[in-house]
Amino acid sequence: MGIKEGITAKQVVKIFLICLVVGFFLFVFALFQTCKTKSTNISKKEPFKDFIGKELVLKRPVRLFMEKYPTRKDYPYVLSDTNMHSWSTYTSMLQADVLEIKLSDTISENSKIIFDKAIQYTPGVSGFSRSKLFGTLSSTEGKTYKVEVSWGKLNSNLDWKGSQKAYKFELAPWQSEADTASYYLPDAQWW
Repeated sequence: MGIKEGITAKQVVKIFLICLVVGFFLFVFALFQTCKTKSTNISKKEPFKDFIGKELVLKRPVRLFMEKYPTRKDYPYVLSDTNMHSWSTYTSMLQADVLEIKLSDTISENSKIIFDKAIQYTPGVSGFSRSKLFGTLSSTEGKTYKVEVSWGKLNSNLDWKGSQKAYKFELAPWQSEADTASYYLPDAQWW
């Protein structure tokens, strides 16, 4: 088979350029989808479903940090305490030459927090998923903060169940004792 009669070289070049432009835009779209951060609501998954929308009382004091670029702008504060794996990350960021985070307030025990939702985030570059809770913290002094809590870490000792990975959750400020179970959570999705 050859070139169909009646198609000129100019038309072939035109078709080729159209295919090239469309191919370029499809490549850029695929690259964007691969590199962007993906998210999935996990509010109805264990262990989150037990306390989403319920008032929880903090058992110990916590610290609030403010990130330069928060995950969600409507939740500018990050909550952590010394039992959480995020604590060392946040405190070491305070020592950096270029500050991306600053220490905000200390919140005393018996303060109350209500979580609105739990979201699983997966950055496109690292592919390492993180569970984050978002809610409202009411301090015993009467101040209100919109907070984010990074909670849980991948338990690489357990096999995956399909695309779901096992996570363990460290002692949270609202818990008296740590939950020793592992929970399977889905990866964040594109759409």
